[in-house]
Amino acid sequence: MMNRLTLLLAFIIAWPLMGYAQRKRALMVGISSYHTYGYKVWPDIHGAEDVALLKPELKKKGFTVQTLSNEQATSQSILQALDRFIAATKKGDVAYLHFSCHGQPVEDGLKTGYPDNDEADKWDESIVPIDAGKTYGADGYKGEKHITDDELNSHVMRLRRKLGVHGVLFVVIDACHAGNMERDDFETVRGTNEGLTSNPLNKYNPADMSERSKPVQSNELSPVLYVEACESNQRNQEIKYERKDYGALSFNIWQMLSKATSFPLTIQTFMNSLSANIAFNKQQHNWLWPDTQTVVFEY
Repeated sequence: MMNRLTLLLAFIIAWPLMGYAQRKRALMVGISSYHTYGYKVWPDIHGAEDVALLKPELKKKGFTVQTLSNEQATSQSILQALDRFIAATKKGDVAYLHFSCHGQPVEDGLKTGYPDNDEADKWDESIVPIDAGKTYGADGYKGEKHITDDELNSHVMRLRRKLGVHGVLFVVIDACHAGNMERDDFETVRGTNEGLTSNPLNKYNPADMSERSKPVQSNELSPVLYVEACESNQRNQEIKYERKDYGALSFNIWQMLSKATSFPLTIQTFMNSLSANIAFNKQQHNWLWPDTQTVVFEY
């Protein structure tokens, strides 16, 4: 009788916490073969290799992982996958979103239905799905396939609301929005310094990034950490490791996780662990984190 009473009391004490059991869930998007789909105007990179590298390590750390690679990573498929991911989210989950692809600055307000004139430099940042164009008007392209920061933020806000204050969200973007694609002395570079604009005279001129906006904080939303491979006005140079190419940020996250016994579940722990790993690489193996890049944290 005493054993039954003890078990019953233990269940009653634990029951209020069961609704916040931390499931770990990840959605990863990686694109390498741009030339096999869509407008075929973007150079091939190695985003799908980032996904293949990181997925097993995340699974070891207890994550269920959904991936979209190459021809799977159309604009519609990415947005639909985000909607499904949000719908399946429960309060208290740990959510991890990862995007390894090209990036491009987009004229503020080019995409209808999203805030206009909300960027100090008049340019939105965006990720480039496999079916997105590069130049406004070419073959009738109007920017409809780009996923801008405004559009991604609308999904992130919904996700944070579903997660609640007991959950946490990590958003990793291994792309860039301004890169010099013509330098022969660099490895593969992600992104472009050509802004997508309806006005040919509107040239992209990277702004001073000394002041950055911070994600909205509320007692109805989960904490969120954005981890970006570089500032929007920097190139995102890939690195080579054991004869394979990866995004430098993705590689360093993989290396950080492979050394850890568990996934860093708090924003501060994640930042500290990744920063320490990058500092080690810069000191010991500089080629694993190019000097032209700076990891960016927003939280």
